[in-house]
Amino acid sequence: MEIRPLKLKDLEKVRELEISCIREYFSKILENKWEDLPEDWKDNLGSTSRKSFKTYLSSGLSFVAEEDGEIIGFIFAQMLHNIYDAENIVWIDNMGVHSYFRRLGIGYKLMEAMMEEGHKQGAGIIHSAIQPDNKPSIMLHKKLGFFMDRREIALFDMNDYKKNKSL
Repeated sequence: MEIRPLKLKDLEKVRELEISCIREYFSKILENKWEDLPEDWKDNLGSTSRKSFKTYLSSGLSFVAEEDGEIIGFIFAQMLHNIYDAENIVWIDNMGVHSYFRRLGIGYKLMEAMMEEGHKQGAGIIHSAIQPDNKPSIMLHKKLGFFMDRREIALFDMNDYKKNKSL
């Protein structure tokens, strides 16, 4: 198995794996069936969507795990500047490993590669949002030395700004 930087040629295979991981997660939390969700909504999901992939490709902080020519894991991260009183913060957007290859240390190796490159790029902090029910991810982050607390992240979709402005 090889951990290497994300490349343009990876788009199709890593998109397939990322959507598989997203679909698996959504099947646990959504009331709707995946098939019933709007296609345009599904097309815009993930770091491999048309509008997001180039950001992660050029960041130098996104990696894939490859085994015999197949993408079996990924991590998408980028450097943000001047956030949370930190000059350089690595923002992990998404990470996943094919279900067959989980619990073999691949996520750990992907995180190590991203952390090493983040260090080289001058990162002071790494931010990773983890769902509170994702025990394997929590254990992985703790093993790597991440500080964990119980904060929830509040998000606002600016596409809803005009609708909510009248409130």
